[in-house]
Amino acid sequence: MKNKILSTLVAGLLLIGIGSSSLVSAATIYTDGGTWSYGVGSKYVWSYYSNNYRYHSSTVIGKTRSFSGFRKPGVRAQASSEKRWWWRNEAYYNVY
Repeated sequence: MKNKILSTLVAGLLLIGIGSSSLVSAATIYTDGGTWSYGVGSKYVWSYYSNNYRYHSSTVIGKTRSFSGFRKPGVRAQASSEKRWWWRNEAYYNVY
């Protein structure tokens, strides 16, 4: 649960798709024993999470919702979607 809250807050602050701007908002953080890279580019929103010790997943919500599926330790979870132009884009990760 704390992962979702953290990712929602971070995603809400950093991943706002603004009009036709080509500005890229992205970050990489080390959390819950893994590495989470996420962002919004000129066309896509993405979330990539890697963890060598626990099962994990990534999700994004842009024009559509994309779920990476459950990944084994050591396998990168990847989710991406076309971004929304006039509404908030969201990126999440989770560990199990």
